[in-house]
Amino acid sequence: MIITDYCMPGMTGYDLLKKIKESKYFKDIPVVIMSSENVPSRINRCLEEGAEEFFLKPVQLSDVNKLRPHLMKGRCKEEDQPNNKRKGMEEIVNSPGRTRSRYNEGLEVVLSQ
Repeated sequence: MIITDYCMPGMTGYDLLKKIKESKYFKDIPVVIMSSENVPSRINRCLEEGAEEFFLKPVQLSDVNKLRPHLMKGRCKEEDQPNNKRKGMEEIVNSPGRTRSRYNEGLEVVLSQ
C-alpha cells in the first residue's frame, strides 16, 4: 500500500497516482491519498483515477480502519504469487540497509515507468 500526501514538492498526489496506475509493475498496489484541503473536485478526480481512499487531515481512527480491507486484499494477492518472486520482494522489504535513498530510487522507478 502506498500512502501519500496530495501536496508534495514537484508533483501532486494525483500525478503520482497516475504514474503508479500506468506502471505495469505497480498498478495493482493500493494508493491512499490524504490532504488537509477539502476540495471535492480534487477528491473525486483521485478516486476516479484509482485511489482506494482519500482522507482529510487530521486523519481519524475511523479512516485508518478503512485501510484493513485494502491491506487484506494485497495480502491475498501476495500469497498467490510464485514463491521466488514473493521471496525476492520480502528480501527487498526486509533488507537491513533500507534508507531514504532506496525509497527515492524506488520512487524514481515508478516515475520513469
